[in-house]
Amino acid sequence: MKKCRRGIDKPVFIISLDTELAWGRIRHPENGVLTLLQSDAESLRGSINSLLSIFRKYSIPATWAIVGHLFLDRCDREGSLAHKNMPRFKKDWYSFDPCSDIHQAPLYYGKDIVEKILSNPVKHEIGLHSFSHVPFSECSREVAEAEVKEGVRLAKQFGINLESFVFPENKIGHIDVLKEQGFKIYRGRDVVRSNPKQRFLQRKLNGAMDIMMPRMAEPIQRDGMWEIPSAGMFSEIPQIPSGLLLRGRLGLARAIHQNKVFHIWLHPHSLLAQPSLAGHLDQFLKLVSKRREQGKIQVMTMGELASHLNQGR
Repeated sequence: MKKCRRGIDKPVFIISLDTELAWGRIRHPENGVLTLLQSDAESLRGSINSLLSIFRKYSIPATWAIVGHLFLDRCDREGSLAHKNMPRFKKDWYSFDPCSDIHQAPLYYGKDIVEKILSNPVKHEIGLHSFSHVPFSECSREVAEAEVKEGVRLAKQFGINLESFVFPENKIGHIDVLKEQGFKIYRGRDVVRSNPKQRFLQRKLNGAMDIMMPRMAEPIQRDGMWEIPSAGMFSEIPQIPSGLLLRGRLGLARAIHQNKVFHIWLHPHSLLAQPSLAGHLDQFLKLVSKRREQGKIQVMTMGELASHLNQGR
């Protein structure tokens, strides 16, 4: 695999959103998020409205990485099978698909969400998060190809030419499939130091370093595809109440100082689990907007970054 890093002519800020509704959580009910979503499906759409409102307030475009099934407003079974034409990652992979419609099962369909994003005054980007949230590092190439092709097909019905991809659970695999289907860029793994597998003290120390010295990213080209790693999820830090905003401010400052990319991401449902998150995001994007007005940083979507890099080759 040919790999090279590419510097940029000016610091860049990117925000991407993993937009999944129930699809990203149905296989992990133990974390409680699915229960939260099922208790009030409309609240999740309210969170998406809140995000769109904040982005509009500061004219910040985002990359909305959408699970392809959400391009639909309904689907049906063929005999006993949901999406009979799709190869299975696991035998019962679509067993939870209600094969209903957006009114009866709003957590599995999102055509209204796509339309709302597209009609927003801010020029957001629609990216793909696979068709059904299959982990690409574990599935066959046949499954990955079908997942991407179906997402591309459904997006075209909205007039969308997909350029950006976010791997489900950030599990990277089958990059060649993305290139074949016309994608230009994908989100890489988080460049944070801490992770849940570390011992308690090590995790806490690394977590503090992630706040005080957040790592920045440089675009990486891998055989004709751009990878842009992330500085991590924009999420509350329970142990340090002011840690999230501090990490955001310091990350933005480091990106400007180092002339690199500060790329953060989040799930829309995080606004339900963390009620103060919307306010913190508002405060942070206000600072991003100010730095942009000062000419210190560019705000781009993932697709815009890829186009910018390709023009510079």
